[in-house]
Amino acid sequence: MKIRVLIVDDIEHVREELRRLLSLEDDIEVIGEAADGLEALQLTEKLSPHIVLMDVGLPKMDGLAATEVIGERFLNTGVVIVSIHGEQEYIRRAMAAGAGEYIVKPFSAYELTEAVRRVWERTQKLQTMIASRMDTPVPEGEEGAGQGQMLLFTGSKGGIGRTTLACNLAVLLAQRGKKVCLVDLDMTSGDVPFFFGLERGPGLSDLAYEEEWTPEVIEGYLVGHTTGVKILRAGEVTPDLFLPQGMLKQVVQYLRKAFQFVLVDLPPFIVSPLEEVFPLADKIFVVGRGDPPGLRRLKMDVDFLQHQGYQGEILPVVNQICEDGFNRDVAERALGRKLAAVIPADFRSGRRALRRGSPLVMEARGSRFTQALENWAGALVGEEIKKGFWARLFGR
Repeated sequence: MKIRVLIVDDIEHVREELRRLLSLEDDIEVIGEAADGLEALQLTEKLSPHIVLMDVGLPKMDGLAATEVIGERFLNTGVVIVSIHGEQEYIRRAMAAGAGEYIVKPFSAYELTEAVRRVWERTQKLQTMIASRMDTPVPEGEEGAGQGQMLLFTGSKGGIGRTTLACNLAVLLAQRGKKVCLVDLDMTSGDVPFFFGLERGPGLSDLAYEEEWTPEVIEGYLVGHTTGVKILRAGEVTPDLFLPQGMLKQVVQYLRKAFQFVLVDLPPFIVSPLEEVFPLADKIFVVGRGDPPGLRRLKMDVDFLQHQGYQGEILPVVNQICEDGFNRDVAERALGRKLAAVIPADFRSGRRALRRGSPLVMEARGSRFTQALENWAGALVGEEIKKGFWARLFGR
């Protein structure tokens, strides 16, 4: 069987050169060309290519947006991104959109054809795995079972400290005698291990290639920490990362049975299959900043999630607040709802904790940051909030 390729680039002579290079290979066949992102989607639906060779800078719909749609709608099609941009940020965004490979112009014919073959081989293998699992029924009583609370940490703005909050809140819940699992779903960076002084190590990216996602297999990927928190790492973050549809749902359903609290750290941008976890959440903490632009963005994030109709509570959190210039009542009126928590900034202690590989709440036990997190953790387990000025401001 030949690998069927659709070429997408807005420059005609570039498309011609790509077609020429691919036509030299006996096992590759170019079946079409598109000049913009919308045309790429139309031809993908019409021609069912194995691989879409996608430029990033396209008219009508950019290549990353088109890649994300292809990943959601056409599970048998892989995408190879072709770009002049070699910066890590572009590669991360392409990976998050679902690209299988990312090659930077100029490239050799060998680099191009090998990228096409690698993505095709992985797509074929993963589709075989998915098909075999779809024939396996969910054991009776598993759907919807489990007593543990699942807490999501999301927010569309980068650099707002979602990972810091998730990691430190997990530690404080574990200190209260709760069984806690922390899941690193930020497949663009996978920074959770650094907050605990751990190496990246195997995680979800490796679990995706297991033949089964049984409790025993999942447990094998959990890493214990001296704080009492069990951690499921993201694993190796690579441009060819692919999480099979249905995998996260099955993993989370097991973790909710095994732990009293499951905290999930998400990336700023959510793509399929990460969306699978939202309907399973008990609480969705949407993190943002307290300045006017930050509050506007936070409100947009909250309203968007509310519009999706998720059953879990959608709760805004304001992070990195300085002592002056923030009024909680004004912020809550702007958001149209109560804040779940307001967390003060402690950048100096945060940097020191990261260098030492120790959670911030253990490095700065008496700080305002820790007090606010203590109140937040206490509220989750039903403790009475501590009194005092900073408690009233940050922890009510």
